[in-house]
Amino acid sequence: MRELHLPKSAIDDDISNSIEIENSLVIVGPNGSGKTRLGTWIEFESSQKVNVHRISAQKSLSIPNNIRPTSLEKSLMELRIGYYHENVNQNNYFNYKQNQRWSGNPATSLLNDYGKLLTFLYSDDYEKMLEYKRKVKNSEERIEPPKSKLDITKEIWESIIPHRRLYISSSSIKTYVNEEEIKYNATEMSDGERVILYLIGECLSAPKDAIIVVDEPELHLHKSIQRELWDSIENERSDCIFIYLTHDLDFASTRTGSTKICLNNYDGNDFYWYPVKDKKEIPEDIYLEILGSRDPILFVEGEVGSYDEELYNLVYNDFTIKSVGNCKKVIEITKSFGDMYSLHNLDCYGIIDRDYRPEVHLETYREKDIYSPDVSEVENLFLIDEVLLQVARQFCEPSPEDIVDDIHSWIYDEFNKFKEVYATEATSAHVNYILNGFNGKANDIEEIKNNFQELIREIDLDDYYERKIIYANKLIDEKNYEEILKVFNHKGLINQVGKFFDIKPNTYTTKVKNIIKAGNEDIVQAFKMYLPEL
Repeated sequence: MRELHLPKSAIDDDISNSIEIENSLVIVGPNGSGKTRLGTWIEFESSQKVNVHRISAQKSLSIPNNIRPTSLEKSLMELRIGYYHENVNQNNYFNYKQNQRWSGNPATSLLNDYGKLLTFLYSDDYEKMLEYKRKVKNSEERIEPPKSKLDITKEIWESIIPHRRLYISSSSIKTYVNEEEIKYNATEMSDGERVILYLIGECLSAPKDAIIVVDEPELHLHKSIQRELWDSIENERSDCIFIYLTHDLDFASTRTGSTKICLNNYDGNDFYWYPVKDKKEIPEDIYLEILGSRDPILFVEGEVGSYDEELYNLVYNDFTIKSVGNCKKVIEITKSFGDMYSLHNLDCYGIIDRDYRPEVHLETYREKDIYSPDVSEVENLFLIDEVLLQVARQFCEPSPEDIVDDIHSWIYDEFNKFKEVYATEATSAHVNYILNGFNGKANDIEEIKNNFQELIREIDLDDYYERKIIYANKLIDEKNYEEILKVFNHKGLINQVGKFFDIKPNTYTTKVKNIIKAGNEDIVQAFKMYLPEL
């Protein structure tokens, strides 16, 4: 574990600027948040600046046609500070580095050092070859040839791109598929092939125990190889600390076990950052995606592309909508993010289906910014009167109100058919809620048993079931359509309602969403009447 000092965060004085890192640090932030400026600060102003090697996002991938080795000291200095001078010392080292390597603009200059990198790799390879020859000449035993940085670069590159091979000649690098095919010069490589070669070489050329700062480590790289590439490089340079500056949350989630911070802003003087805490109940990819947002967050049930997500995106278009699975996950994650508000300053909400929850439970959730629609489940929003009328009018039905009345009658009949299922599910939910509220505090096991038996006696299942049957009959007799939509859990309803509009039954919801996308705001407003105002 190593310690890295960052500039003091302007978010909170309690955030320590000392960060403990085991192998890598990922700095996540949206475009324009100051990631490159922070990388520059680490290189030129941090207490560890002597050992920092930074790889810019803005870099030329132009490879020279011919490479000639030179003295190892000269090639290394030209790579690291952009200039060779025999009298360079620590006092003027950073001046040369800023003005020669970075052309006086370390945050914005286009880094053009591919040729210098290859010259150093060739010089290192040549030195190791000469050293090996001297050892072989003076030894009677067989000596294994050493691996140069160029050899290792070649090995990693070919492991990442297994359908290609590198051919190292005395003055150039070529690429080929197999020995029989024509080799083409590295200058003809794709951007991806060239950047992989560059990144490997740069990291292998960094000083021992270096801090390697990589700006946009995912640039030009296909997502399928990002993890493998950086895992290979980190493994080869296990002596180094890697700092990744990225807005790509998919890449950030590949750095398993890394320390992570979120950078929100840089105002020209101060950096606004905070550590990403380890919250076991929040999947890392979700955590990072939310932290990368600048909009309020709404967690919803379902999977990506579900009814919940699509509908909520239409209604809450100023929010980042994130589907996280079942209602339990929505509750856990919303509470966890709410508890960390002082760090991220993002408003976080959750919406869950009612699912027979008693009003006292719903009120408790609302206190934690977790809400439920005024229908049993989100699918029932497609069955509210206002939506049905808009669809009927869109389809030019001569009597939209008659269509809605027909759907009402059909829903009453369906609820009557399924009222026993409704009563059973409601009773089961009732038991679960009561048991979840069981207070297990007791002095001994006998007291726990007695408390539990008393709780069981209080749950009169037959009575509760019969009361739900009576309530269902009451709603049907009174034709209380809105209340039925609030208690009737039956996802199959919306897959049948299309028959009333002479369309394929299971295309109804798709038609509704298409009508909305065509500009019908009345349906969105109707949805909002049954959804919480956040």
